Parts: sequence; C-alpha cells; structure tokens
Amino acid sequence: MSTTKAPKATAKNLPVDLSKSKDFVKFREAIGSAKRVLISTHQLPDGDGLGAEVALFHYLKRARKACRVYNPDPLPKRYRFLDPKGQILLGPGEVELWDTCDLWIIVDTNDPRRLGKLWQEMSLRARKIVFLDHHPDITEGAGEIAYPPHASVVADIASSSIGEMLHHVFSELDLVKMNQDIALGLYVSIMTDTNSFRYARTTPQAHRIAAEMVEAGVNPEEIYQNIYSSKEVSHLQLLGNMLQNVKVSHGGKVAWLEMGLDLRKRHQASADDTQSFLNLLLLLKDAEVVCLFREEDDSQIRVSIKSKGRVVINKVAMELGGGGHDYSAGLALSAPIEKTVSAVIKRLETLIANYEKFGK
Repeated sequence: MSTTKAPKATAKNLPVDLSKSKDFVKFREAIGSAKRVLISTHQLPDGDGLGAEVALFHYLKRARKACRVYNPDPLPKRYRFLDPKGQILLGPGEVELWDTCDLWIIVDTNDPRRLGKLWQEMSLRARKIVFLDHHPDITEGAGEIAYPPHASVVADIASSSIGEMLHHVFSELDLVKMNQDIALGLYVSIMTDTNSFRYARTTPQAHRIAAEMVEAGVNPEEIYQNIYSSKEVSHLQLLGNMLQNVKVSHGGKVAWLEMGLDLRKRHQASADDTQSFLNLLLLLKDAEVVCLFREEDDSQIRVSIKSKGRVVINKVAMELGGGGHDYSAGLALSAPIEKTVSAVIKRLETLIANYEKFGK
C-alpha cells in the first residue's frame, strides 16, 4: 500500500472558524457525497469514543446515510445503555461489512495502530478515511505510522472531548436537528472524557453543551449510575488488593499500581472494569504522576498515565509508541510487566526531576 503522511490538522484554528479548515471542507464534501459510512473508534473503547459514535451514527442516519459502526473490540457492559438493542455499537464478528464504503470515520484517535487488525481490514476498502480527533499530533515514536493517500485528519485539540468537537462539527454541517439520541451520545462523550467536568481541559463550552443536552432530554443521574455504579463485589475486592500494593518512587511524586492477568481473572474483572482504579491514586497528597500497569488478555501491558496538571506526560507515552493528552495518556507494550514498569517509571522520574529543576 502506498502511503503518505496525513495532512497536518489545523487544530488551533478550529474553535475559531471550523469552516476555514481545508481538512474540514474536504470532510464536508465527503459527507455530502457518501452513501455508505462506516464509523469506528480505538481498541478498548471508552465513553468518549462510544458516545461520539452513537451521536454520529444517529446524526448521519437522520441525514439519510447508510451507517454502520464497527469497532476492534466488543462493547463494554457498562455502556450497553447506549445501544440497548445491541444493533449499533458492534465489535468483531458482530457486523456484516460492506465490500467497500464511501467514507470511514474514525473517532477519538489519530493513530492507525490503535485500530489493531481493523486498520489492515478496512483501510483499502474505504474510498475516503477521516480521523476525527482531539489529541495532539503524534510527534515522538511515530516513524512507523503511515496514512494512505485517501486519509486525512480533522483535529481540534482545544476541545475537551470528541463530543464537544462533534457538537461544533454538527453545527457547521447543519444537516439535521438535534434529537435525544444524538444528545445522549454527546453528553456521555463529554462527561466521561472530562471525568465529570473535573479535568483541567474542561472548557466553558463543555458545560454549555451539557446543559443543552439536558434540555434535549438527557438524564444526568441515570447516565452517571449506568457508567459508574457498575462494579461487582469482586471488582471492589480486586481494588482493595491493588490499593494494598500501591508503589511509589521519587519521594512519592510517582505512584503506580500493577495488575497481572491472573489477578484480574481471579476477580472476574474485564479491562474496562478496572479503568477507574487509577483515579484513586490522584488522591495521594504528594503524587504528581500516577500509573496503572495492566496485563491484557493478549499478554500486552497496557499503561495508563495521569498527571495532576503540572507535569506534562504525553511525550513519555509517545516515546514508547502511545499518545494522549498533556495530562492523560497511555501506551501498550509487548514486554513483561517488570520491564515495562521499569522503562516507564524511569522516564517519569526523569520527567519529574526536570520539572523540579526547570519548572517544565
């Protein structure tokens, strides 16, 4: 497959005037002419990607487009309320794919590697590919990333979430009016990716959109309970085990948890069931950066990293083949957990030391 680098997104300009972005103009044209649209998000899908998919699916269906969602991983149980009939948010083996589609929209990532086998399966079968994303460009460790000539990136790193960005996109496209199905997806995307409006990247516009979605019929308490009141007793027992084994270094400024596959399976927890564990480490008084090292079903080690907002950590993730936001990032390595922990923690300790010395 011949490849070219995707055009640079005009991220900083999007909140000012989306209509002037050349990438968005091409995207608008692709939407207008497309009859079949495929929608996907990254591996281990989260509320941001799944909510965005639901909103985009219902928006395009109302615009009389043939739409299908196909993700590289199954829908986590706690997000089934987004698709109660099990007919929209489909994963491997759950959807009959078209031989070709006019437009493949990939949300919440600009990295083809995060699509797993789905990228090899679909990148040649889609006539046009557009990544809709709000993460920074991958600047480190991206030598192996190549995009086909028919792919482009529309990005807005000023948006708190894909939901916020999509709200802007919908207002520019102006194809159909908002309804409760679209509003539900946008609200879930914004709420989850701002950690219930608590992260530093939460914008005033995120709050305004959330209010608009509530006016459209979204029930905030019902959504919160569906997503966060979803733990089994065994999951809390796993959390208790993990918290008894918190590890720290650099005077407590770096803290982390290690979760082997055997331990997780023993407590009957999926990877998604453990996603919220990392947030508890942010309660530590001295911690600046926290990590969760989790062994996945395929034996890869998934690393989630969060910062309290002073130390920028996404470059560490990029160096090791991952990515993310300034203060929330992740990566996956095919190495034993001990080696992965050592590699990541050493880099974070150096990062903290530089911050203490130079303030950056």
